Amino acid sequence: MSRSIDAAPQSRLALRQIEGNLCFTADEAWAWFVLPTQLWAFRSDGQREQLMLGFADGLSWLAGHRVHVRVTSRPYPTASWARRLDELTTAPLAITGGKPWPDHLVDMQRHLRTQTMAEKEVYLGVRVRSRAPSHRLMSTLLRRPTDIEHARLLPEVERIAEAVALPGLDGRPAAAAEMEWLVRRSSGLGLPSPQDLSPVEQQLWTEEDLATFEDRVEYEAPALGRTVKLTSRTDRTPVERHVAVLSVGRLEEMEAPDPAHEPWLSHTDRLPFPVEWSAQFDVLAGNDARRTIQRKLLVVRDMQKHYAEHDLDEPLALDRQARHAREVEDQMTRGADVASTRIHGWFRIAVAGRTEEECLERARKVVSSYRSRRVTIEHPRGQFGLLREFIPGESVSTVAYRRRLPALYVAAGVPAASSRLGDRRGPYIGYTAGASARAVMFDTHYATEVRETSGLVPVVGGLGAGKSVLLGQIAYSAVRRGIPSIILDPSGPLSRLTQLPDLAAASQHIDLTTAASGTLNPFEVVATPARASFADDDAHREAEVLAAQDRKLLAMDVIKMLLPASVDAMPQTALVVSEAVRSTRGDAAASLWDVVTHLEGMNNPHGKVVADYLRDMAELPLSRLFFPSTQGAAPRLSATLTVLTMPGLVLPPRSVPRDHWSTSEQLAVPLLHLASWFATRAVYGRTMHERKLVALDETHFLGEWSAGRALFSRLGRDSRKWNTCVLAASQNPTDILGMDVANFMSAAFVGRLEDDETARDGLRMLRVPTGVGYERVLSTLSSGRGDSQFREFVMRDVDGNVDKLRIDLTGNPDLLAALNTTAAQRGSEDVA
Repeated sequence: MSRSIDAAPQSRLALRQIEGNLCFTADEAWAWFVLPTQLWAFRSDGQREQLMLGFADGLSWLAGHRVHVRVTSRPYPTASWARRLDELTTAPLAITGGKPWPDHLVDMQRHLRTQTMAEKEVYLGVRVRSRAPSHRLMSTLLRRPTDIEHARLLPEVERIAEAVALPGLDGRPAAAAEMEWLVRRSSGLGLPSPQDLSPVEQQLWTEEDLATFEDRVEYEAPALGRTVKLTSRTDRTPVERHVAVLSVGRLEEMEAPDPAHEPWLSHTDRLPFPVEWSAQFDVLAGNDARRTIQRKLLVVRDMQKHYAEHDLDEPLALDRQARHAREVEDQMTRGADVASTRIHGWFRIAVAGRTEEECLERARKVVSSYRSRRVTIEHPRGQFGLLREFIPGESVSTVAYRRRLPALYVAAGVPAASSRLGDRRGPYIGYTAGASARAVMFDTHYATEVRETSGLVPVVGGLGAGKSVLLGQIAYSAVRRGIPSIILDPSGPLSRLTQLPDLAAASQHIDLTTAASGTLNPFEVVATPARASFADDDAHREAEVLAAQDRKLLAMDVIKMLLPASVDAMPQTALVVSEAVRSTRGDAAASLWDVVTHLEGMNNPHGKVVADYLRDMAELPLSRLFFPSTQGAAPRLSATLTVLTMPGLVLPPRSVPRDHWSTSEQLAVPLLHLASWFATRAVYGRTMHERKLVALDETHFLGEWSAGRALFSRLGRDSRKWNTCVLAASQNPTDILGMDVANFMSAAFVGRLEDDETARDGLRMLRVPTGVGYERVLSTLSSGRGDSQFREFVMRDVDGNVDKLRIDLTGNPDLLAALNTTAAQRGSEDVA
């Protein structure tokens, strides 16, 4: 027959007072610190080893102390994120047929709250010392620690703080609000995260105040039960959770860093439910722990002697134990502190569920997941006592399952390892899909406005990698925020964005193949610098000269693209074309007809040959776009969203030499170049400080011509000054790297790349070590799409963090349907 433990006497906290980061129990004083999470994904082995050695070195400086490590999680602060995003969105798009901006923000918050994403937090408590009887007596009389006790603790606390602040731990003293949150979280383990923290800002929590931490929680722990039932006692409907506490048992030697696995203490981050850790252990210096090893070594030697006396061969396992004991003894005697330090302690894992069955199933999954790591996870009795160990100040309830490990083993677990990606202030685009799931935000203008760097963001990936999905999602969010955006999408699927109810009234779709004559005139697509965008006349005149040079360079390249490869290869061609283009002086009012007229008037007969070829090309229907007539006017880029398309455009395969291009393929290349330059008018046609976004697809053709490289260089160079985010999509990383814009890239997205050499180029773009196995990661991105149809990228954010990103559009079904470019029948699953 089960008997519930009475809640009142059993729930009394061991804590007596909290002062800042100092916590006092009846017998001990503890100092608590917050450890920052550390990046682990896509780092070299050298960086990982340095991180582990730093963690172990920090522990070695705490020799002689008991340490309590608490790993927990805090729900993503969706409300504060939404408020911050709203503050940064000064002029959101006015909606007439869809959801207004506030409703859109509410929908995004609801979607984030339904996800299991949370922010990992790591706390480190260090027992400073046991309290002297006189101090305990005076504290009982005064109901607070005396100034004398604080003065005696101060030198030790400062020494501990210095050790915790060392590289590898990088800890800082916990604030009173953080200690309140940790104690509330630990007291109500498994219950919804505490939200109503104390509105009083003070560093002191007295014994009378500490009762609030557990007055809202009731515990039920049946005798010999496998879980503890927790019930919240709030004004709202009570919430029940069942919690099971597991303990780390036997574990084998491990490789550190392990290239095939994440750190063993962070292994639970992969599980699809929250997991809490509590580790209490004594840190022993080599000399202190050596006595234990020596006793074991004496036992082994006695057994060896016993076998020798009976003239029997000793078991090989006994010989291995003796060698290992001698090696450990040598480490403790002669090795460095980081190698000789030993840990004696207990490692607990807590999982929760809405029902006991769900809780036990999650516990089973934890046990099963560690089998592949050759780590035994036990489910002990005495669950209530084990649960109390998670609360700061509580003592260990049982000595069972104590582990004796080198400090390097604990450091190899890297409890602070986590994912950190994105700027935490922009629109939500997805979540990390590596070792853990963390929300990823991407602000298109964080690089230019905060980091004061370039706004060039390449997006590369093979066919079906999801480039269009990512471009469309980022552009949609930018337009909702009122940022003027222009997308050059030759194939055309992104034109569906202009039909969405949220964007339709502020969007325009321009089919360049049916645009007015002269729309892509090489001399007009380069915008004329506006005087208002420059500080003085000298800067304006310099910009005008550069614009004229760009027009002449672009006109020369377009003419060469229109000529047959055999004619372009003739030495005289470059001379006559250069002279004819120079005669235009780069005037915005000039056209290719002026170049043809000048060629025909040359004394050089080769000029007449080139002019004849150009007149032949001008007779093609699409050539009217850059051989203007007197009819029509170029479309204006005045809408908040403009999508430029060229349906039916046949781009030449990269493997086919130019000599074998068809006429339509030969015409497609200059069309794409001129369309890219035309898109930049949205940048230079507006003021410098106004936010702008330009998304260019099929940019790999730009790098093969000087005008295309000049365009990229100009965008990368000017994006910061002109406050522009430039998204450049291509199928190959070398297309971007080959245009000498590597120094201008602020962030990068790399999708699935199956070729090893191409994958290495992608890793260089991400500034990730090559040759250590990350190439295989790129080849498996989005490979398991199946019914979910997800798209994955490896993202490098503006701050240099790198991790795997899974695009999430499930919170916006309309956008999800619009960006679905998968070749499938109606009714199949959409892209997520």
